Amino acid sequence: MTLELVKAAYCQNDMFVGDKNMLSEYRDLHQKLDKLTPNEKRRKDQLDTELFMLYGLENGIWAANLGHSKYYSSLAQIRLNIVKDYDCKSSLELMLADRIVAHYWRAMRNDTLLNRYIENGDGSFSINQLKINMIREFNNGTERADRQLNADIILLKELKQPKLNIKVTTENAFIAQNQQVNAGSPNNENIQPK
Repeated sequence: MTLELVKAAYCQNDMFVGDKNMLSEYRDLHQKLDKLTPNEKRRKDQLDTELFMLYGLENGIWAANLGHSKYYSSLAQIRLNIVKDYDCKSSLELMLADRIVAHYWRAMRNDTLLNRYIENGDGSFSINQLKINMIREFNNGTERADRQLNADIILLKELKQPKLNIKVTTENAFIAQNQQVNAGSPNNENIQPK
């Protein structure tokens, strides 16, 4: 094999994405499900995990794994709602949906921990320097997560905005967001400032 062929083989964009081979191997193992040897069962389980993770962006496993297993279904439902509400189809949109879930989850967990840490179980409050430091850290974590959450929501909304096509037929045009255009008379009317 020449050096160029080796280099070409290693420089392919889909070199590490062996989903076609894994999918066909998984299909073959799945078709003889009742007759699998112990090695084939292990390989099928391994392929099951690998394929599930390989398609994690599409199936939402990355967002569902943000918390403990008892939260998987809640996190998966939050992500599903975002994907559905914003009709996320491209990988970038799905990544943003995952990040929105992650930041939302972090903000809510920090808020929960902060509120439980501030107040004792009996409703009383006790303050010491360690508690003040912990409260500050929880609060900072919540604020960071909120900022990132807001930025990702804005970015997803901007991605989903329909493109605006404007045709301007003038020598000078000043265009700004939320600007109103009043359709006047069809002639070219110059209005002088007063």
